[in-house]
Amino acid sequence: METVLTQWNFSPVNIALLLAVTGAYYWLSGFKRQKRALFFWLGMSVFVLAACSPLHYLGMRYYFSAHMITHIMLLLVCGPLLVLSIPTVLPERLQHGVNRLSAFLYRRSWLGWMAGVGLMWCWHIPAVFDAAAAQMHAPYSILPLLHTAGMVLAGMLFCWPLAGPVPRYHIHPLQGVLYLFTACITCSLLGLLITFAPLGTYHHYIDMDAMMHSTGSGPWGLSRAADQQAAGLIMWVPCCFIYLAGCLLLLQRWFAGNTINTLSATYD
Repeated sequence: METVLTQWNFSPVNIALLLAVTGAYYWLSGFKRQKRALFFWLGMSVFVLAACSPLHYLGMRYYFSAHMITHIMLLLVCGPLLVLSIPTVLPERLQHGVNRLSAFLYRRSWLGWMAGVGLMWCWHIPAVFDAAAAQMHAPYSILPLLHTAGMVLAGMLFCWPLAGPVPRYHIHPLQGVLYLFTACITCSLLGLLITFAPLGTYHHYIDMDAMMHSTGSGPWGLSRAADQQAAGLIMWVPCCFIYLAGCLLLLQRWFAGNTINTLSATYD
């Protein structure tokens, strides 16, 4: 277990991505202290845990369930935190670009939905998953960068119509509830398919067992069947809790807005 806990992956790709994102954030903020900086550093901490910590090592070499956790962290935690960290006041040229992007996603919120839900489904098509996992360890492969950056970007696009930096381009709270509820349903379906799929549907971990002369149970003794079922349940249950928590926040926003409007109308 000590060997697993020392497997931190601060590769040149990960370091370059961390530096690039941090530099871009402080460039956007004009290198000034921002009230929303806490969201940024929380997002980057989640990124490090998902892409650089022993959790990533376990996910790539031993456990599908650990890999599923990293996907959820990148898509549904890191991405939204980075959106929430974007300053609400930017230099004029940057503000114009953010406004245009916000207006575009406001009018085409289905694109953000497809980015978040579609990429999650795409990565877990067995043939795609196995082909991508086989290339993760190839020398000079850019796939690890595309994988991690793509998941974070998809999470940002998914969250943008709900919590982007321009409030007037947030979709209506009830529309947002439908947006999140349908995402919950589709991810639950994916989780169910993975949970009850035949053992060996995802060949990568069986191939890793053969390569490492493993017994098929990994460092914590979790069998391949139990690992695949755990991965499906992680996609099914925690994902839905995240989506439903978002639904509750949107309903609270809607009720609060209606209450304020009602009080205003009463006193007018």
